[in-house]
Amino acid sequence: MIYVASDLHGCLEDWLLLLDRIHFGEQDTMFVLGDCVDYGPEPIDLLHDLMERPNVFPVLGNHELRFARCARKIPPQATLETLPELLDADGKALLAQWLSDGGQNTLRQYLALNEEEREAILDYIGEMTLYVEAEADGVSFVLTHAGLDHFDPSRPLDDYAPEDFLSANPTPGTEYFEDRTVIVGHTPTFRLEGGTPGKILDDGAVIYIDCGAAHPQDGGCIGCLRLDDFAEFYP
Repeated sequence: MIYVASDLHGCLEDWLLLLDRIHFGEQDTMFVLGDCVDYGPEPIDLLHDLMERPNVFPVLGNHELRFARCARKIPPQATLETLPELLDADGKALLAQWLSDGGQNTLRQYLALNEEEREAILDYIGEMTLYVEAEADGVSFVLTHAGLDHFDPSRPLDDYAPEDFLSANPTPGTEYFEDRTVIVGHTPTFRLEGGTPGKILDDGAVIYIDCGAAHPQDGGCIGCLRLDDFAEFYP
């Protein structure tokens, strides 16, 4: 079976509950459409769990990109206490932007790693793809974190810039391809017209699967879609 989830945001316990709920096994495939880090309690442990699963394939999200850009500027000897004095002006600006958007737990847990562990995390993020093309039961899908900005149906996917996959904000009614269904995360469904807190939103052309795990106070959770039959699962 082929599954898709998105925007796990450090919610390791809910992620493990979800895998148990769907009886995820070696014969299955899971695509995770970005934003595994930030906001939630265990972002680095969540990344470690993904790294150990050969049949789980992450797609890059804007939170991973911001994390990696900032982390690349952090000297190996840095600690939480010494970090501000070790960064240049550009690094401090990136850090402030990251922390203002939920990066506190990710930073703290990243700095607790040794140099080899830090590099392994960044290498893993560096290998993340921007999109996936998949097929299940005769239906073709394009899976990406946020959608497709500057969309042109005749434009090959490889010709889009990274930001086109990371910053798009499609809303219900958006249409991309006539022959492929696009699945995205990035925007919690409760913020979309017709969306319900903690539920996947399918408007026919685009399926929105960020169910708001980073916003449990708003009824959010992790959502998961099985592509073989469009069954929905939640922790």
